[in-house]
Amino acid sequence: MTTSGSGARRELILFRLNRLAANSGQPLVRYCEGRYGISRREWRLIAILGLQGPCSSSELAERARLPPGPTSRAISQLVAKAIATRSPVPSDRRHVVIALNDRGREIFEALYPIVQELNERLLSALAPQERQALDELIGKLERRVASWMTDVELPKADRRHRHKRTG
Repeated sequence: MTTSGSGARRELILFRLNRLAANSGQPLVRYCEGRYGISRREWRLIAILGLQGPCSSSELAERARLPPGPTSRAISQLVAKAIATRSPVPSDRRHVVIALNDRGREIFEALYPIVQELNERLLSALAPQERQALDELIGKLERRVASWMTDVELPKADRRHRHKRTG
């Protein structure tokens, strides 16, 4: 919580944004899991591949703004579910290109209009000038967050021993 000038406590914006994203995304999660057996993270990768086309796993992680490890696991799941393919790059067989296959494109084509509708339903609470202002403010916040990793020295967790038991 933060304190405003009047001394009253207000919720932190990070909590509010997280709750808004979680609550507004619930219908999408139900479609993804219930109808297609995919997670929210898998849908995120499907959407990026559907909108921007094939790319390397590192490019996909960057576009999704996800760490490489979870992205790699999600890609493996998409391949295992026969939604996406991994194809070696002919000039460098150590690298692969991730692409949607026919089933992946069908899922994208079915879900993307639903996501657009959910987006529109959420934004329908705002007047056109409020939508524009919100878009500008979110862009400003995104640019600020992007600079955090260079502006602030943040501690890193020691994950080397996370699976070891003590005692």
